Amino acid sequence: MPPKARAPRIFIAEDDRNVLELLTTRLGLAGYETSFGRDGWEALEGIHSTRPAAIVLDVNMPRLDGFGVLRHLKKSPAVAGIPVMMLTARNAPDDIRQALAQGAKDYLAKPFNDAMLLARIARLLRPRLAAPAANPNEVLL
Repeated sequence: MPPKARAPRIFIAEDDRNVLELLTTRLGLAGYETSFGRDGWEALEGIHSTRPAAIVLDVNMPRLDGFGVLRHLKKSPAVAGIPVMMLTARNAPDDIRQALAQGAKDYLAKPFNDAMLLARIARLLRPRLAAPAANPNEVLL
């Protein structure tokens, strides 16, 4: 019997302890491995060391915000191709445009529901054939 495939690792960059716990629990129950960073610099260090399959990135974080993390990721060939979903309370059209222009593949506004979160994560992990969601509240199947 072949060895069991390793679950995809999702890196979570989130400073809010409650949201971080919710994300790690939901993703863990869905079969994903998770690792996390609680500020932008810690996130960059963790992403470089774990090389996750995808990243869930908050915008409002201490020391380096999510947009700064995106800029640093895109400058590093080792991690530039990892798909990123912004998950944030900031839902202004300019924030969404900025995130997508800087390389985020998706943008999900808080509060979110579990089904939407898991659908977006699954979409991030699929081959990159689909375009990012135009509407941050659109349910992707």
